[in-house]
Amino acid sequence: MPNIPNITTQDRYTILAAYGESEHLCREAERKRITTISRSRAWELEQQGKFPARRRLGSNSCAWLLSDLLLWIHQQPQAKPSQAA
Repeated sequence: MPNIPNITTQDRYTILAAYGESEHLCREAERKRITTISRSRAWELEQQGKFPARRRLGSNSCAWLLSDLLLWIHQQPQAKPSQAA
């Protein structure tokens, strides 16, 4: 997976356990709900190697591993709260 070096099976189990989830394939609607980015933005980031690669399920369908999406979310930089004067 891009931008997350050396993902181990343990990394996947850890992130899934933190969310109380089990591994499964996420189709587009669930991917959008989890990541909150549009389909076109996800595709752009994937082409740049900055988003998890989709898994081809057939000639016209694809999905992402839930653990890949959760790990991607956790590797994003956190926004710093602005300081009001």
